[in-house]
Formats: sequence, C-alpha cells, structure tokens
Amino acid sequence: MKIAEVEKRLKMLVKLCVDTEPTLDDIKKMREDADAGAVDELFTEDMINARELYIKVRDGEYDSSVEVIRTMKQANKIWKQRNHIKKIGWKEFYSIEGTIVELIRQNQKINAIKLYRQNKLDKGEECGLREAKEYIDALQEKLITR
Repeated sequence: MKIAEVEKRLKMLVKLCVDTEPTLDDIKKMREDADAGAVDELFTEDMINARELYIKVRDGEYDSSVEVIRTMKQANKIWKQRNHIKKIGWKEFYSIEGTIVELIRQNQKINAIKLYRQNKLDKGEECGLREAKEYIDALQEKLITR
C-alpha cells in the first residue's frame, strides 16, 4: 500500500474521531456519573493519537515500512473503538465499568469477567481470560475495602 493511501485512510480516521468526539454535555454527564469512570480529559486519547498518526504520515516522518505497519495497526484499534462508540454512544461506552461493579455486587463474577473481556476486545485491545479475571478480582477487592 502506498503512503498516499495510508494518509487518506488516516484522514478518514481523524474525521471519524471528530464526528464521535464527546460533546461538552457528554463530558459533563459522564463526570456526574461516579460509576462511569469519569472523563478527565478535554480531548480523548483516540483523537490525539489519530491526529499524531496522520501528521506523521502526512509529513513523511517515518523511518521504515515497519513503522508504517505499526501506525496502521494503531489506526485500526482506534477505528474499531470509534465505530463501537458511534454505535452505542459515549454514555453506554463509559457505563461498562458501572455495569461490571453491579455484576460483582450481585455475585455474578463470571458475567463481570465476560463483560470486561468483551469490552476490551470491542475496543480493539488484547485481553485474555487471565487478565480479565485479575482485573475483576482487583476491582472486587477494592469494592470490599470501600
């Protein structure tokens, strides 16, 4: 694939990030919901990373085809996550943690592990069963000590 084609696709990714960036009202609502893993950034990491990837390719600041491939992999993760957000919305996206906490409180640990793992995979992130279980165990321990 030619660099010009990669640049065009990254430009599409930046546009998707712009279209799906949370509004100020979304951010306020997410901050109000304590169980939703409140948002503390003005701009999302996805938006910042997508712009950095695009500028790097646009300006020819890459050392090898390996770096271009790494850039494409990063872009794919952002693309998958942003399309997921576009489908379900920011409120639902950030309320996953609240749902997981509720499952733990209802002694549905296996369902909490499944939901956590599926959420990570939907975001384009790797997540094995062990990692998901360790996260849920740590969260459960944290809830007990509250």
